[in-house]
Amino acid sequence: MAVLIMLGCAREMPPPGARPDEVPPSIVRIRPAPDSTVVDFDGALEIRFSEPVRIPNGLAREMFVSPMETYEAQTGFADLRLRPEDGWRDSVAYCFTIPTDGINDLLRNGMEEPVEFCFSTGGEIPDTSVEGEIIDALTGQPLEEARVIFWAGTDSIPYGAISDSVGRFTARGLPSGEYQAFGFVDRNRNMIPDRELESYDSASVAASPETPTELRFVVVAPDTTPPLLARALVVGNETVQLEFDDYLLNPQPEAPGIAIRDSATNETLEIVGSLIGSADEVTFPLDSAALADSVAAADSAAVADSAAVGDSAAVEAPSPDSAGAAVSDSTGEEDPVLPSRFITVRLAAALDSGTYRVSVTGVVNLRRLAGGGDTTFVAEPEPPSGDSAAAADTAAVDSAAAVADSTAVEGDSVAVEQDSVPPAPETLDLPGVPPDTAGAPPDTVGAPPDTVAVPPDTVGAPPDTARRRT
Repeated sequence: MAVLIMLGCAREMPPPGARPDEVPPSIVRIRPAPDSTVVDFDGALEIRFSEPVRIPNGLAREMFVSPMETYEAQTGFADLRLRPEDGWRDSVAYCFTIPTDGINDLLRNGMEEPVEFCFSTGGEIPDTSVEGEIIDALTGQPLEEARVIFWAGTDSIPYGAISDSVGRFTARGLPSGEYQAFGFVDRNRNMIPDRELESYDSASVAASPETPTELRFVVVAPDTTPPLLARALVVGNETVQLEFDDYLLNPQPEAPGIAIRDSATNETLEIVGSLIGSADEVTFPLDSAALADSVAAADSAAVADSAAVGDSAAVEAPSPDSAGAAVSDSTGEEDPVLPSRFITVRLAAALDSGTYRVSVTGVVNLRRLAGGGDTTFVAEPEPPSGDSAAAADTAAVDSAAAVADSTAVEGDSVAVEQDSVPPAPETLDLPGVPPDTAGAPPDTVGAPPDTVAVPPDTVGAPPDTARRRT
């Protein structure tokens, strides 16, 4: 019994003295053979590995097979068998992609690269290829393990592909013809795009051996309602930010209609520009010009300062495009254009205090549904800016410092006046007064402490003196 327990707890390790196995497993045999044609095939696809492997449960869902069907998987010591639940179709090209994740040998060495192959149950394998990428519309980032499905009609065979770690996919073996393609995030793992639940994008595509096709899917969450204006917010003297309940296309297919009116006078305000994005993300052309001017002014000031250092210092004149270069350096690489729930509006003049009404028409969301709406906002006088408050604080500090300095000056002047009084002469020649009695020395100004009062022993006469008086 003890031996059985020890064997049950033993770990899989190489023999003592042997070098650790660092060679990943590989596929040594596939039957039916890749690129072969097997008519009336009714067996299982067999994949044999170079060594014993661990094959995770649910591999049939992780791997990709086109046509997109449900497959049964059986695992052995070093092999894998696959078979469609409903059997193999006649005269169809089957293409497989065996992933690298999950298939490891006993020392957890994983496969290095995916393995792709096709075989046919009748007829030649079509030499077609449809490639592309799948990205997230909100983040602009590629999506891994997103699926693509191709339908030629209602009762057609669903072919497909799956995206890799950089969002790229390749669909091979599609019969020539027209297809409706869907790129989607298969959250429920049923290999069918659920357009009411899952993010997806669609496109029409033609598969042909002569012309390789490139697709780009930008998947978006499902939505059946148009965008609605939620609120407006004053974010500057001349800037208003509009917020919607949905993400908007960026850029818009057509410029949306935006009108802002003074509720008191019904006067329409002049709008000089509007951009998709929140106020802290967008830059209007006038702001860019002001930035370039400020950079150019800074460059000129720097050149003037360097020239003032000395004639011996070599001063290099700025190049004509130095301002533009500085601006480009400050902005860095351009970020991808992303959708936003905001539109920032720039007015021709500063807003006065009061209530305003804004109306928007023709804004388009990511599902290309047009909407708009109207709402009101209130413009209030802005409190003093931080610069004004800082200036006031500086003035107060300067005033206090000035008072302190003037006080110090007055004190110093008093001290100077006191110092300017000539010292008293050591002797005064007054008639009848000895020279040394003209002024009492400092120690004779007051009586010594012991002469202020009669010594305690003289307060009363001694007893014997009183008797003599009697």
